[in-house]
Amino acid sequence: MPADTPPVQPDAARPRANPATRLALCLSALAGVALALLAAAALLAVQLHFEARDRALLHGHLEHARSLLGRVDNTAALSELPASLAAAFGDQHALAVRVQDPLGQPMYEQAPVADMPPRLLARPAVAAPAPLVDWRQDDHVWRGSALLMRLALDGAAPLTVAMALDVGQDQAFVRRLGLVLSVYVLLMVPLLALLARWLVRRALRQAID
Repeated sequence: MPADTPPVQPDAARPRANPATRLALCLSALAGVALALLAAAALLAVQLHFEARDRALLHGHLEHARSLLGRVDNTAALSELPASLAAAFGDQHALAVRVQDPLGQPMYEQAPVADMPPRLLARPAVAAPAPLVDWRQDDHVWRGSALLMRLALDGAAPLTVAMALDVGQDQAFVRRLGLVLSVYVLLMVPLLALLARWLVRRALRQAID
């Protein structure tokens, strides 16, 4: 190399991205983040909607059970309690019910396949609204609440009343919706990148002209 030839700087030899391309990439990245946040917000809104609906349904069922227990003021009514609970809730196949005494012995149980977990039965709420507890049993997903209720019978110990809804279909819908939103975001990001690049180049050409 001749002595008067200046050395080639590494930065000068490195190709630089077109300014229009850099701007288009920044815009598409921002749009992709916005789309991802919007998809996450939509998914969260659906989940919160299902939780609010389930909480309202369980609250209504628990209050109905409370009214039934409030009528038990003698031993004859106590012996008829399981039949009263079965008449009130027996036709709801997606609802699991368990009424148990302080020793954990069931007085009434509907849909035992739910297999309510100890974390639901051992810590019933003393007042509404009762917190929601989710668990999976076999191929089903359950969401339940438990309340401590008293009978009108003098000297009777409080009972734990737990109810749960089979929410497997709702959870499957949420998973499918999340998959659809993820695919939508992944497909839209490159399309937005192409659109942003075309718009930036068009704007630059108009500015030069």
